[in-house]
Amino acid sequence: MKTLKRYLSNPYLALFLGMFFMTLGSAKWTVFIGPWLGLAFFLYFTRMVKVWKAIVFGFLGLYVSGLVGVYEVFPAPLPFLMVLLLIISAKALLPYLVDRLSKARERGFLGTLIFPSAFVVLEYLNTLETGDVWSSIANTQYQFTAIQQIASVFGIWGISFLIAWFASLANWMAAQQWKWTRIRTGGIIAGSIYLIVLAFGIIRISLVDYAEEETVKVAGITIDNTNVSETIYHDEFGKTITIKPDASQTAPELQEANRAMVPFIEDPFMEKFTNTRNALNANLDLLFNKTRRMADQGAKIVVWSEAIGFIINTQEDEVIERAKAMAKEKQIYLFMSLGVVNPGPYNPERLLLVNKTITLTPEGEVANVYLKSNPVPFAEQEYGSDDIIPVIDTPYGKLSPVICYDADFPHFLKQSGKKGTDILLVPSGDWKAIDPYHAYMSGIRGIENGVSVIRPVSRATSIATDPYGNLLGSTDFYSSQEKTLMVSAPVHGINTIYNRIGDLLPFSAMVFIAYILFEMLIKIFKKGKTVPNKQKTKVVGV
Repeated sequence: MKTLKRYLSNPYLALFLGMFFMTLGSAKWTVFIGPWLGLAFFLYFTRMVKVWKAIVFGFLGLYVSGLVGVYEVFPAPLPFLMVLLLIISAKALLPYLVDRLSKARERGFLGTLIFPSAFVVLEYLNTLETGDVWSSIANTQYQFTAIQQIASVFGIWGISFLIAWFASLANWMAAQQWKWTRIRTGGIIAGSIYLIVLAFGIIRISLVDYAEEETVKVAGITIDNTNVSETIYHDEFGKTITIKPDASQTAPELQEANRAMVPFIEDPFMEKFTNTRNALNANLDLLFNKTRRMADQGAKIVVWSEAIGFIINTQEDEVIERAKAMAKEKQIYLFMSLGVVNPGPYNPERLLLVNKTITLTPEGEVANVYLKSNPVPFAEQEYGSDDIIPVIDTPYGKLSPVICYDADFPHFLKQSGKKGTDILLVPSGDWKAIDPYHAYMSGIRGIENGVSVIRPVSRATSIATDPYGNLLGSTDFYSSQEKTLMVSAPVHGINTIYNRIGDLLPFSAMVFIAYILFEMLIKIFKKGKTVPNKQKTKVVGV
């Protein structure tokens, strides 16, 4: 029995289990229990081995699990991804080192707050650097709706804190050998907090009941437009290429097809691109036909997925007039998402394509033109957005459009909560490897700001959630022939505590960690000044 206990307490077994569970909880697999257990095992390892081993093997463990978990998720070549993960893994190790060097293990129950505080501080500082919350472990909890409700109070940081605190608590209890007399007070306090959070979440989502007159039918539309890339390639090179709809961003066939995009952008009016222009027009006809069908089925708001209306800039005025006529005829609000090619010499300094959403009203007027505010790094250009989320007043509540990656920025999305948005429209474009992880990230923005979220997406799962994160409906791009989403969404958003107190939790965590670091520095300084007194001997001459 002692041998088994010693084997199970081996820190290197904990490291392996930490890697395993963190990989399960990554963006690729999103098993919600993964981060809860993964962090606990990683923390046990870094506490139980020498500091240099915690640094070296802890870094390697985070690096390997990170690489496995994000391969094909992050749209970058493998060599670039491997270099980038060196930085990410080094930063991810910092909360564990703060916990270890501050001797949190020896501080009792209060010491359990150090690791989660450091963890939240790191996640928050990452958003100040990059803006997005792609790497937050909170995103993996979309299957755990009750725990997600804490985001309405503390934002995404509340979810991350609870997961990291669980890791710290588990290690503290293990260090006390799970003896009730030693852990009773702390266990009751922590257990009560988790029970309150769960009860708050369960009650919050169970009391939702929308009357029919308080909802509006919203449709999300997309199509499979891989035919465009295939046709451009055939027109340019005279060869056939097949692009699978579920191809990753780094797939060889997609990279090969992109070679034909440069000559098309430079002069899409060349005779050789006749088939391509015909394909673009056919796709546009399909989008308008689907819009008409959704309106006939009762949709009052129709949203196209990101840049799915792929056109040349000379077509734009004609397409807008067509959309005006349809919006007026069908008495709908049409959010038309366009990818507009600007022909001319290929030069990265010149805006080659504009990613925009144009809002048409039932009166046949253009209510808003929104340019994507947060282009994907290394993949998109700056579109010239004013970084302001518009609000469009309608009989169906206040509507606000943003585009795909925009919804990954909690600081940016706070505008929707402050302005009283009721329904957030997020036309998007994804790929198989980030499905459905990326879709449900926008749901957390909805909980934070008290808004419904409608997210039609090409090549992934389209979803709609209410202000509580409840799923109103979803459509799998790969299993649905029609690829449309129709839901009844509430026309009123709700006020949230997070709208009022903002990022109080990460700010408080910063103050706490600053105090811990200051305390550590003082101790180091005092040790450095401690010098043994030497007694001097006076020599008397004779």
